[in-house]
Amino acid sequence: MKFSKIFMVLAGPALILAASCNKTQELDYDIVPGNALYAPEDGTEIDLTTGVTTTFEWAPSIAEDNGYVGYEVLIDKENGDFSNPVATLASSLTGSSTTLSVSASDLNIIAGDAGIEVAGTGTLKWTVRASKGIGGSVYSQVNSFSVIRQNSMAPLPESVTIMGSATEDTQNGIPMVVSQGIDDTPALEGTFECFTKLTSGEFTVVDNLNRYYSLNSDGTMTYSETPVSNQVPDGDAIYWLTLTFDGMVWSYGKVSRIEFYGAAWADNSMSTARQDLVYEGKGVWYLEDYENTVSDNSANDTRHRFNMYLEDGSEYSIGIVAGQGLGTEYTTDYLKAHIYTRAGTGNWDWDKTWNFLSGDCGVPFDCRLYLNADNEAGAYWHEYYFQR
Repeated sequence: MKFSKIFMVLAGPALILAASCNKTQELDYDIVPGNALYAPEDGTEIDLTTGVTTTFEWAPSIAEDNGYVGYEVLIDKENGDFSNPVATLASSLTGSSTTLSVSASDLNIIAGDAGIEVAGTGTLKWTVRASKGIGGSVYSQVNSFSVIRQNSMAPLPESVTIMGSATEDTQNGIPMVVSQGIDDTPALEGTFECFTKLTSGEFTVVDNLNRYYSLNSDGTMTYSETPVSNQVPDGDAIYWLTLTFDGMVWSYGKVSRIEFYGAAWADNSMSTARQDLVYEGKGVWYLEDYENTVSDNSANDTRHRFNMYLEDGSEYSIGIVAGQGLGTEYTTDYLKAHIYTRAGTGNWDWDKTWNFLSGDCGVPFDCRLYLNADNEAGAYWHEYYFQR
């Protein structure tokens, strides 16, 4: 991401026609630059991992016609000459102030554009250009400062795809989904996940800016400018992959099965039903010819959800998104799904469940569960096909 802001000052009465003599007054663009940089001082160390905001300050310049002067902060690589700076930033107050505050995330992006690696340390330098909307005078003083980059990609990816011979779609790859988090805890910004089958072979991870990533065995990720081949982590399986680019870590689980779970309390007794779904591919599971008899009861109790079991023994429920209620139809939002841990589910027998419309009690159906974004909702979702 290249930071570049260009400002222009249009002085309405810049050209003044003297009616008496019909002559044009020429603008005076000459500036006496301040040539003094106050902060950050030469040799300053800035740790961006702390989230600190960096304030640039400098001495004012003087226009020979005593007019308006605008300022830009120029930031360049350690060996740059400011002829093509890494970043050109207009100062505060639309360019008129002699100060500029830059957030840690923005300076982290600039450091990345300068070639400083994620979580790495490097040196930048800065100076100021003063101008009156054309040309400009660059300050003679130049200050250097070192930065420790955040362990985060800058900018964060907007989309991520898994590609290669180990994937289910060797031609187009498997798009990852922006993670909504687990339970009531939102995922960190820049977290992507997918449910997909990986088999023997290799795969690459690439984002929308054509940046590639190595998934290291210690759970960290490493950025690469060129494609990196990753091995399937633990044999052929249906994987739940999670990649967090704010922190550069990744994790996985292996899905052993997902079941449809129905529960009803009627006539002072508890009834439950479980039936495994079949993996169709690319994050989609399906259930066919489910009898749905558990929902046919005197109380019209039709609670149901999905339970997911991982090979390491972990249990999750896949259920209703908080705040969604059933009206007179199965709306797209009502059928969206969210992932909960067993502890975050609440009552494992009852909570995070959907309900059927009363007319569908006891009606057999087929069902599809989409743990991807390739569906009507563009998010985790499910749908029914009732057999009438």
